[in-house]
Amino acid sequence: MAQGERTARVAEQIQREAATVFLEEVDDPLLRSVTVTGVRVSSDLRHARIFFSANPEQRAELEQRAKRFEPFLQRELARRVRLRYAVEITLCYDEGLDNAMRLERIFKELGVGQAAAVDDANGDEDHDHDDDHEGDPGAR
Repeated sequence: MAQGERTARVAEQIQREAATVFLEEVDDPLLRSVTVTGVRVSSDLRHARIFFSANPEQRAELEQRAKRFEPFLQRELARRVRLRYAVEITLCYDEGLDNAMRLERIFKELGVGQAAAVDDANGDEDHDHDDDHEGDPGAR
């Protein structure tokens, strides 16, 4: 088995187990609202960055609580994910969802994408609209 495959498999297992711990082992409602969005594991399987997201309005408080939660999560993962060495974890807030929401808001404000979406919904694939000026002699 290639090293990359093993790393990916371990990352998937860590993601599943971390999500389970957040959901089942945490009493804090804010931490329980966390979604584990991804895991990056070092090639030696000793370090993992666990990415999470939740309500962006509570990001600062969430990051503080997550930092205090790291040792517990690390112990749980060492117990649940059988590796030669206990993986050292770092919890990282995933900004991807926040960035996507921010871009969507900007596009809405600019009106970008709405005209194309209306054309697509109407089945209008020709976005050049050359035929819009057929009766106008000054258009050509």
